[in-house]
Amino acid sequence: MIASIARNIEQSFDADYNRITEAFSDFNVVRWIIIESNSTDNSRETLKEFATKYRIVETESLESCNSSHRTEELAAARNRYLQIFNMLKNEIQIDYLVVCDLNNLNNKLNIKSVRSCWDLNSWAAVTANQSGPYYDIFALRHKYWNSTDCWESYNYLTNLYKQRTKFIWDRALWDSVYSKMININQSSNWIRVDSAFGGLAIYSSKFLQNCEYNGISESGGQTCEHVSFHNGIIANSGEIFVNPKLINFSLTDHSRRRKYFIIYNSWYYVRRVFIRKNKKVEKL
Repeated sequence: MIASIARNIEQSFDADYNRITEAFSDFNVVRWIIIESNSTDNSRETLKEFATKYRIVETESLESCNSSHRTEELAAARNRYLQIFNMLKNEIQIDYLVVCDLNNLNNKLNIKSVRSCWDLNSWAAVTANQSGPYYDIFALRHKYWNSTDCWESYNYLTNLYKQRTKFIWDRALWDSVYSKMININQSSNWIRVDSAFGGLAIYSSKFLQNCEYNGISESGGQTCEHVSFHNGIIANSGEIFVNPKLINFSLTDHSRRRKYFIIYNSWYYVRRVFIRKNKKVEKL
């Protein structure tokens, strides 16, 4: 079974459908559950048309829960497809749950990369990698790579660092988020993590008992909804991995911002050095 949440996918879903179904063509996809919410285009109508045309597509629209936290809205939509998944697996055999983002966020996914997920056995979850910098630090939990909520870390470090200029080299942002967006070599070994997503994850159904998404932290702020879900998998003795060969994308909006951050700051500091040198020459 495939599951997705959707927002403003009117223009992109046709390409997403063709690409993702092709990538998983080795499997008998019994359903593709799509939970739509908060769209401002004709996404609902588009999805209804696909549900009429293709028997595997089942779509549902949720009204906004009017939360001030985006992650709470995301968790509500994800928990809805989990409810449908749990009902369906009581009726038909479902070995795997594939959770994938839409809006062209899996535009490099192919059948070969999906097949690579069975190069290793006995996993509970396999998550995606990118050919560019790994972008999903918010969902990532790893003892050495990123052990905490990156945005909580950012807020904490912002209060410690003295920022001379608001828009130049945000040290807290670099330390908490951008420095962790590393390029993972596709030939690397699988990376065992406590949580990861990266726009695509494949779950073994037998490890999903009592798992649930939660987008609100203990302090009442927002947190990545995938982390609580993966905590449930680990509680069920499951192992979660990033598969370096499971490439689904190159650059996302997040990794592009990292790129521009580096380019702009490099330009700024080179320009400052150039101006200082010219001033010294003038004084001489």
